[in-house]
Amino acid sequence: MTAPHLAALLGAVVGLRAVCTMAAELPDERDRAVPCRPTIACTADFVPPGTFEIESGALYRRLPANTSQWTFPVLFKLTLLDELQWQVGTNGYTVLRGKTPASYLDDVVIGPKLHLHDQGESWPSLAISAQASIPTFRRAGYLRTYDALLTLYVTKDLGPVHLDSNAGLNVWRVDDPIVQVLEATALTMNLLPTFQVMAEGYAFSDASPIAARDAGVLFAVSETPVPWLVLDQGADLALFRDTRSFSLFVGVTIVPAVFWRPAPRAAR
Repeated sequence: MTAPHLAALLGAVVGLRAVCTMAAELPDERDRAVPCRPTIACTADFVPPGTFEIESGALYRRLPANTSQWTFPVLFKLTLLDELQWQVGTNGYTVLRGKTPASYLDDVVIGPKLHLHDQGESWPSLAISAQASIPTFRRAGYLRTYDALLTLYVTKDLGPVHLDSNAGLNVWRVDDPIVQVLEATALTMNLLPTFQVMAEGYAFSDASPIAARDAGVLFAVSETPVPWLVLDQGADLALFRDTRSFSLFVGVTIVPAVFWRPAPRAAR
């Protein structure tokens, strides 16, 4: 990621934080970010109700035929209840470079995520989400389809290792559906109190002509300078070279504001 891209990303995050905090409380040591990025597998756990969380980043993909792609994803998450989080996200502004260059704003993905179970000694945390993918503006090189995304999330702490595993169905083009199956499992470990390492394997089945098959192995590191801010970077090596060769990414997860705090539970 170039210095101008990084500066723009950090500037946007700071600006969003300033806007949000005009009518809300600033985060403090009580507030801990719970990022889904940079792995494909996302956690089943939420930040507390009233907490607003933003994930953003930049992703570079090396594609076949000497082409490449830049995307700038962003995800907004607001926990409404212990069991309910509302999410709005997009892969963001996308730039294709090569023989047929293109640029467009990718689909907006919106919908609820439900937390079903807290992890215990035996059971993991469980969550599900059902989201709609809505196309944006017509542009050359951009395929506009209405899609549905269904995902099951499993999270478990196994000693020093944190596991997140997802399985899901992407129903592309709901008016003439093509179903894509996905699975991703990520392992995270704290090497230091504020420094984490991650490894992940994932696979997406073929859903041509809407979405190509994909699979890979992802490696990343993240740093947590304060509990409500997580910085990440890493690389992803593809297993199907006819889809892409590799990806590089950098990003941030931040709690810019807390709109309300849950009332303390009465002691029993």
